[in-house]
Amino acid sequence: MKKLIGKSWVYSAVPLIVWFLLLVLPFLQGPANVPADVRHHFIKTVVRNNFMLLCLFYVHTYLIYPLITKKGIAWYVIALLIMLGLYWTYWSVFANTPPPHHNDWPRPMPGDIAVGKRFGRHRGPDSFMAVSGPLIALLCSFCYRIILDNAARAERMRERETIHLKTELNFLRSQISPHFIFNILNSLVSLSRKKSDALEPAIMNLSHIMRYMLYESDDNRVPLNKEIEYVKSYIDLQMLRFGSEVSVNIDIKGDTDVFMIEPMLLIPFIENAFKHGTGMVDRPVINISLHISDESDQMNFCVQNPIGHLDQSKDDSSGIGLSNVQRRLAILYPQRHDLNINRTENSFGVELTLHLG
Repeated sequence: MKKLIGKSWVYSAVPLIVWFLLLVLPFLQGPANVPADVRHHFIKTVVRNNFMLLCLFYVHTYLIYPLITKKGIAWYVIALLIMLGLYWTYWSVFANTPPPHHNDWPRPMPGDIAVGKRFGRHRGPDSFMAVSGPLIALLCSFCYRIILDNAARAERMRERETIHLKTELNFLRSQISPHFIFNILNSLVSLSRKKSDALEPAIMNLSHIMRYMLYESDDNRVPLNKEIEYVKSYIDLQMLRFGSEVSVNIDIKGDTDVFMIEPMLLIPFIENAFKHGTGMVDRPVINISLHISDESDQMNFCVQNPIGHLDQSKDDSSGIGLSNVQRRLAILYPQRHDLNINRTENSFGVELTLHLG
């Protein structure tokens, strides 16, 4: 129901349905025990009066009411008085026409008291309707405009929030990418100085990573297997730098082809592990696991690395990368993720549980 109310077409459809019923209702119900020509006059008068109220409603809603903000209250009052004057002119000329043969029309029966009040022997519709009808239409118009304005205001807030979130996400990505590329370029410089045969495949690997970062990561979601390939390419480039000094264990289980994920969401954890788990550590080992539960559409991603004594003075967030990814998770997966950061004297680990459904 909330999703239906949020649709803009609902605000236009509801008044049309109400006015349609008001125009059609006289054909379904009218004065009883009256001649056919009198009944025809009644239906024609009521439909015509309701149609005029419909015009008054929409003219006030879309033409006169906006004058309050565009021209000021004085212009609004003038336009409103002109519209009411035209309506009452119509009423005095057309709406107050008595039914045919009204002098010969018998007095109403006890069950037709409402009809007798509405169509007397010597007059047409009750003059009370000339005042109450437009006032009710104006009141409905005011309420309708308030609803429309609130809906438009909420839509603008949603658009601002969307733009703000996109801007913030782009900013967070831009913070991750330069640090990532800086480390890779340092590794390539080292390979070029050694004139290593591994330089060319490393450049191709970097090209693959850059293509993913510049083009594919612009999408809202990417296949999970592409994100995993991106992580593996990053690890391969880092291993060119560390060689046998660092051991990396990767364990991937589950079907990664059927799920989608936000791009560049996992790499900060890997980057953090290489940044803090390779310095001043004897034979560092980085353990990475990604398990997919097909039954619950849930991904469990864990990264664990040792830490040296020099890292003891650093804060629990362990770098700008994890701070950014925590913010991205809060934006992209609200109420659908669980991130635990565990730090001991000799190790650091993160465990991310993500609902991909």
